[in-house]
Formats: sequence, structure tokens, C-alpha cells
Amino acid sequence: MTARKLIRGREAELYTDWDTARRLLRIPTETTKFVYIGPNGLQWDLSGRHKGRQGVYLANEVQGAYHLQFDQLFTEGAYQMGATYERTNYNKRLINLGVHVIAKSEHAYRMIEANWWDSWPPNQPGWLGCHTPYGGWRWCQVMLAKTVDTAMKIDPTAMDNNLMTWDMQVVAPRPWWAKPMLVDSFTAHPQTVELHGFDEKIITIANRGNLPSPPKFLYTGPGKAWVQDGMTDKMIPLPALSAADGYVQVDTDTAERTFKSSTEPVDNVFYQLIRQSQILDFFLHDQAAQGLPVWRRANGIRFQSEIPPRTVANLRVRHDTPGGQVIVFMPQRYSRPS
Repeated sequence: MTARKLIRGREAELYTDWDTARRLLRIPTETTKFVYIGPNGLQWDLSGRHKGRQGVYLANEVQGAYHLQFDQLFTEGAYQMGATYERTNYNKRLINLGVHVIAKSEHAYRMIEANWWDSWPPNQPGWLGCHTPYGGWRWCQVMLAKTVDTAMKIDPTAMDNNLMTWDMQVVAPRPWWAKPMLVDSFTAHPQTVELHGFDEKIITIANRGNLPSPPKFLYTGPGKAWVQDGMTDKMIPLPALSAADGYVQVDTDTAERTFKSSTEPVDNVFYQLIRQSQILDFFLHDQAAQGLPVWRRANGIRFQSEIPPRTVANLRVRHDTPGGQVIVFMPQRYSRPS
């Protein structure tokens, strides 16, 4: 028999209206949560419902985690009143935070502190995550910006205190907060390739972030592929691949290497001889090109268009080989953690 509750008067509002819902129902979902995952795989709940579960939690304030840090560039002249705006440079993100390390015993304190600092090697990044009801989980890659030089108690475990507060500065070279990329794929159909010499598809994919996003592609060999340059109508021909090239990543971000192959070819003496001989190069140009890394076959390929914030893009992709694949990745970048 199912138990039922009799609701009297205006008690129903407590279950249907969020503003009047019981306090204990709202707190777990409304609390901002920060976690840190170190390169050693350890997770630390720094704030929110489970803060301090591993023995470390955030102090009351965090500086630099919310807004993007930028410099405004102006030019000024001797005969000019005021200045002329040139551009905005977005810098690395510097975050100042304090953490409390606390334990019930001296042994536990030493173990917690050792694990915490093992999660912050100076030359490897970890991930700082923030969760809010509005934005869900967003992540920022961070590492130590400088030596932690907080004045330390002679013995944090003296008098059975087992407590120490550290002031830290961490840096995010890529200053945006990110969510997992959206992914869609296309496979060339044999009958369409036989009929038209290629197969193509328009992939609809969204940039949900509030920052422009450069799409990424992955395509397979053998054969040749084309991808659309962002919001333009221009189709970019990608370097032809052999079966030995494997798959190739195409990154349209101007700050990244454009082409990365899973199996870069070895430019041996055979390929060098073909290119050095004008006669052999004339007849065997395609074979000689296969000896070069994919980025050297690009012949000045450049991408110039990003996907604007909160925009759905229709990206055309094409492949001329049956079974050839083109996969589209759309990074989701945000200026703020919520």
C-alpha cells in the first residue's frame, strides 16, 4: 500500500513554488561549489556542500576568478586631446586565493598537507572547477604562478591545533572557463562519392559560450577533405592524406598549430631525392609530398573566421573517399565561472 500525505491549506506552495520551498531543499543546489583536480588525480572539494571533505577548503574570498583580465591599449599624441583606443589585449588569468588545511590529528594533518602540495607541482597544470545552478560545471586549467611564501607557524600542529592557512596565487595561461566540447561527425557515402566525386554534409553545431570559439576538425585518410571557414562561405581544401597518415587534427585557432597528425611521416632520403630531382618531382610530386609532415603540405592554409558567442553554426564538410570521415569539435568558452 502506498503512503500518501494530506496537504492542507497553502502547504502546496512549499512544493510547487521555488521561492517558498523549504530552505533545506534549496541550499544544496544554490551553493557555489569550487573543486580542484590535481595532475596526480586527487580531487579537493574547496567550497560548497562538501567543502573540506579532504581536509582543505577555501577562505572566504577569491580574487581574479570571475572577470577576464585585460589591458586597454591607447595611443596618445602631443597635439591630441585625450587618447585613441587601439585594441583590448586579454591576459593570462591570475587568481589569488587562501586555503585552510585542517585535521583532527597531527598524523592526519601531515598526510593532508603532503597530498595537497603534491597536487600542485610547479610545472604541471591541474583543473579548477566551479559549479552553479545557472552555469553548471565550468573548468579552468591552472597552475602555481609563484612560490607560496605565506609566513608559516613554527609548528601548525602545536597544542593540537592542526591548522594552517596558506595564501596562494595560481595562473591560468588560457584564461577562459570551459565546458566539454560539442562533437558531431560525417562519413562519406560510397554511392554519393561515385556519383559526384565527393560527399558532403552541413553539420549544425552551437557555440553556447559567451566568447568567440574557433572550431576544430578531425579528418581521416586516404583522400582529400574540405571544411568551411567559420561563418564564411569559403571552403578550405585540406592537405591530401595517405593511409599511413592516420587521422589529422585541424585547429582553426590562430594561436595553435593548425595541423597535427597522429602518425607524422618520416622524411627519408627517398622522398628528399624525388624533390631534389626536377624530373622525378614532376612525375612523382604527390608521392614526394607524402614524405612531408602534414603541416608542410598546407601551402599557406589559413583560417580567419571564428564562431560568435551564443551562435548556431552550419559548417559544411566534404570528403572525396568512400568511408572518409570528418569530425567537428566546438569548444565552449566562457569569460566567467557562472
